[in-house]
Amino acid sequence: MARIDRFVCALRHVQDLVLLCLIVAALVAARDDSGGVDPRPAIGFHLGQSYGTAAAHLANGTVIELAKVDGSPAYRAFMQHELLRQQDSDLFAAPPRTPATRAQLAWLLNEYLGFEDEAEVLAVMLRALRTASEEALGAEPLPATVVLGAPYMRAWQDEETSDRSIVARARRLAGLPHIQVQNMDPVYLAEAHAVLAANGQELCQHRRCYGSLLSKQDPFRREVIYLISLTDQSLYTSFQLATCYFLTPVGGRLGTINPDFGLRKQDHTFSRDDDFWYEFEEYVVARWVDHAADGDNYRGSYTVLLAGEGADDAKFQRAVEKAMARIAVGSPDAERETGPPPRVSLLVSQDPSFAAARGVALWRRTMMDGKYCADFDEPAGWEEDEGDVYRDEL
Repeated sequence: MARIDRFVCALRHVQDLVLLCLIVAALVAARDDSGGVDPRPAIGFHLGQSYGTAAAHLANGTVIELAKVDGSPAYRAFMQHELLRQQDSDLFAAPPRTPATRAQLAWLLNEYLGFEDEAEVLAVMLRALRTASEEALGAEPLPATVVLGAPYMRAWQDEETSDRSIVARARRLAGLPHIQVQNMDPVYLAEAHAVLAANGQELCQHRRCYGSLLSKQDPFRREVIYLISLTDQSLYTSFQLATCYFLTPVGGRLGTINPDFGLRKQDHTFSRDDDFWYEFEEYVVARWVDHAADGDNYRGSYTVLLAGEGADDAKFQRAVEKAMARIAVGSPDAERETGPPPRVSLLVSQDPSFAAARGVALWRRTMMDGKYCADFDEPAGWEEDEGDVYRDEL
């Protein structure tokens, strides 16, 4: 009996090994044999803080900008409200399920009573982007290749995979077909991630192509992305740990849209231009203090990422640089004064108005084309950070 037991045990180990080999072989075969190019345009819609943008990533690698649509006052107020609806302050904890359940129950009640779905606010923007994109591409209806990006909303975290989520409902109301994203990808791409991807940062192509099982590439870096997005109507700021752009943000929090600091608000809010930029600098530093004062947050290194239609403004960039200089030497509390100051670097996005939409379109192209991975050659030292080409370090 002992020999039989040992034989059965050995057989099970062999079966497990064979199964593992088959799984690995299937993954490699899928990577090697999916080198075809999908001829359809990969389309990215970004729902920004005050306007929406659309871009298409074509099969030949060309990226074209399709549309930019200003948001209505109702749209801007909705985006600001959703960011404020932070469900949990813990850095890594998932929000409780009760608020999401309450939101879904409210949606069911509104549907039963015939009231307008709150997702209609987003759907209005998506319909405008869809119509403009159809005209730009000469394709009606659009192919089923549209994916979405938006400021990262912790309030949507618990419901984002549900067919009844606000993102899914907005898609349906706007006439956009459902898209099945890859297994580990988020339902919508966070704005900071989309902008980074558009600038060739945090691409993690080795991990993207080989998957988490076969790739040893670390998806996380000890770096905080401090996004500062300035538009004509508002200022959006957020913090998150640097990670592969196609993953859900880790520690994404403190997202805030402040309508007092839009470029068009200078004359209305402040009597002098210098006062506007002084208060802006103070606000940027104060946001960092809020982040750094929480002992749970990593505070050793920051990349300040500039985006939005105002990112090219010279006064805006000077005010940010002054704030960065203060961050690099300052400390929000006595505990920080005993340690080294944080490293602070600057990344000014290329094409800042459309960067988020371009990044979302790239995300969709990597889902559609096996060629993205079939043409990928492992560079020497691929585990290293994928580039600091656009960074200016203070």
